[in-house]
Amino acid sequence: MNKTDVITQTSQKSGISADICEKVIKAFEEQSGDALIGKFRGVKNNRANMVAVIAEKTDLALEDCEKVLTAFEEVAGKGLADKLKFFK
Repeated sequence: MNKTDVITQTSQKSGISADICEKVIKAFEEQSGDALIGKFRGVKNNRANMVAVIAEKTDLALEDCEKVLTAFEEVAGKGLADKLKFFK
């Protein structure tokens, strides 16, 4: 599955346009790196905080960001499980 497939499937699952999904996923990728660095430094980052930062960076509604991330988790999780064939 390539990035276009992930964005398309995320858009379908969330009911939010592909361009907004792409924007949120890109912001998530950037934010997740910052969250990992924060973890090493002892800073706590929870999902709600991450969604709030993404919403602020993208100027999108908090609810839309949450919907996109939830759908993205499902799509990415399924794609990873299919690739690894770990859970079969």
